[in-house]
Amino acid sequence: MIEVPEANVINMPLGIPGFADAREFVLIDHKPGSMFRWLQSLQDSALAFVVIDPVVADADYPADSVRRHLGFLDLEEDEEVVVIAICTVPPRPATPTVNLLAPIGIGVSSRRGAQVVLHETKYEARVPFLGSRAA
Repeated sequence: MIEVPEANVINMPLGIPGFADAREFVLIDHKPGSMFRWLQSLQDSALAFVVIDPVVADADYPADSVRRHLGFLDLEEDEEVVVIAICTVPPRPATPTVNLLAPIGIGVSSRRGAQVVLHETKYEARVPFLGSRAA
């Protein structure tokens, strides 16, 4: 089990689809300067997701739509929300993909988050991600 300061713990009351029992996570930088981060489960040290800011994959990504889908988390009206998207980074030469259809929104001060589905957008679950492969 990983131990982190309580202030860094992200509570995801619904878990992540397929991993409903994992409800506490922490964001960990991959390494300095990397666009990638890890969304690490605190209940299962073997469970971690590679994530990026979805704006890296699409500069016009509708982060404001994510906040509207988080109403059930009872975030403060003016609470800042960080949006991340889960990536798949296969071995070379395959192209990495990012799930822009189902981003994760996290309230910065409450540390509550959830993965939501943006049905009303053009995005898909496996969008080729052609950014730098530098990890």
